[in-house]
Amino acid sequence: MIADILSFFIRPLIGVIFREKGQEIVHYFAEEADADAASSSRTIQEALSLAGAWSDLSWEEVEKDLHRIRHESNPTPPITL
Repeated sequence: MIADILSFFIRPLIGVIFREKGQEIVHYFAEEADADAASSSRTIQEALSLAGAWSDLSWEEVEKDLHRIRHESNPTPPITL
């Protein structure tokens, strides 16, 4: 899709890349506050959707797996500066 964008010459456009339906889309904003608001709300929405990604898992099983992984892994050696 091709769209025309009109803006005042002295005002730069701010491009913010979003992923929509598997494609990267660039949204352009003339105001920095609008670009910040759009990217902040999108970031919050993505974080909230991740929170529900594990809702079908049993917490008891997850806890057991995390405990097992923790004890099977070798500890990181001390770091000296």
